[in-house]
Amino acid sequence: MTSILVEAPYLIPMDGRRIVKDAAVYVEGDRIVAVGSVKEVRRGVSRPEHRIQVEKGVILPGLINLHVHLAQALLRGVVPDNLKLIPWLRDWVWPLQGVYDEEDGRVSAELCIMEMLRGGTTAFLESLLHQRYGFNGIAEAVRDSGIRGYLSKSVMDQPGYATEQGIMHPGMIEDESSLEVFKAMHSRWDGAADGRIRVWIGLRTPGACSDNLYREAASLAQELGSGITMHLAEVREDLEYFKSRGTTPAGFLRSLGLLGRRRVYAHCVWLGEEDMRMLASSGSSVAHCPSSNLKLGSGIAPTPEMRRIGVNVGLGTDGGPSNDTYDMFREIRLAALLQKGRTLKPESFSAWDALEMATVEGARALGVEEEIGALKSGMKADLITVSFNRSGLHPLSDPVSLLVYSSTGLDVRDVIVDGRLVVEDGKVLWMDEEKVMEKAQRRFLKVLEKSGKLREVEERWLRRR
Repeated sequence: MTSILVEAPYLIPMDGRRIVKDAAVYVEGDRIVAVGSVKEVRRGVSRPEHRIQVEKGVILPGLINLHVHLAQALLRGVVPDNLKLIPWLRDWVWPLQGVYDEEDGRVSAELCIMEMLRGGTTAFLESLLHQRYGFNGIAEAVRDSGIRGYLSKSVMDQPGYATEQGIMHPGMIEDESSLEVFKAMHSRWDGAADGRIRVWIGLRTPGACSDNLYREAASLAQELGSGITMHLAEVREDLEYFKSRGTTPAGFLRSLGLLGRRRVYAHCVWLGEEDMRMLASSGSSVAHCPSSNLKLGSGIAPTPEMRRIGVNVGLGTDGGPSNDTYDMFREIRLAALLQKGRTLKPESFSAWDALEMATVEGARALGVEEEIGALKSGMKADLITVSFNRSGLHPLSDPVSLLVYSSTGLDVRDVIVDGRLVVEDGKVLWMDEEKVMEKAQRRFLKVLEKSGKLREVEERWLRRR
């Protein structure tokens, strides 16, 4: 059984709002054995097999990215940045993803996972894996990398979005058999890699699923104990769809049996107070994605109001073309700053609030708050160290403030997932970084060629020079 002793000047265990000075965490196998001061922890340790000492920095739980598109890592920087969501999807994202093959899907997933691990993300929820991306290959990439992945199989039976019918690219259309594919993938992969892989249902947004399919998915998830995730109330057009049905976003979910624990709804920019109360009372969760919502001009989700009412809100980066980074530290910073400006009340959202969304609230959304999201004896050993050893993090002061407002993923030094060291001194151990980037570059150009977008993209780049 592997043992690891991690020591740092500060520890933020996220079991409440406290900071431990001159701290340590001791890990045996996949579990945390001891958390506390260096003196306390060392008393129960003989000779750890591995010792990590951070001269200037902090230990904290691994970050949880609650809304990720693995297949979109290949599309970073490609899509014009002046489009709203529906034309962005219809004219660019769907035509590009609609020509993917399984190798494209796997390489994009590897690139995304490598970036997330390097930036301190130890667990993520993937929202929509289409059959053409190759579910098995992506699951293998998760298994081999060492990360903790919740993989949602895309489920749909209609080619629309909200009130816009028939707009989906042919390559992105699946039918009601997608639920059968989910069942097969759940049978094969759920609980694999020592429990690091879980398989969820990724429902397409209203307009792409019939009510009957939603009900079948809700029933199947209940039967299998699976989670469900879906985009919800991301843009105004979504509200038009719900209004045409005589309901609201959360009212729609409630009517179809889609509210409850391990039900994660992404964005939720356009929720009213009654919708928030329905989500809160049912134990449903929200994945807040501020960068994506800003870039696409979708709006700003009212996260302080949600949390005050009792909604559990986690944090997600979304995908490559809507965010351009999978760095959770950047997302944490934006989430903390954004609400201060939206509400004109700097006290409306704190650094602690943002850090909780990226850790304990993300774990609660996944239904595993007893296992990950905090550092306590007996919990899974998912933790990271962040170094403050650069000028942009000096002078050394409040470690929470430095983490939220000054750090980036590049400051992450070490990452442990399930008791296994996967990033050491800034180097990803179980993936060949150069090889992954080389493969991604080749597949990226191939996707542009297959989609017929290569010349248009190159001309746009040239015009900018």
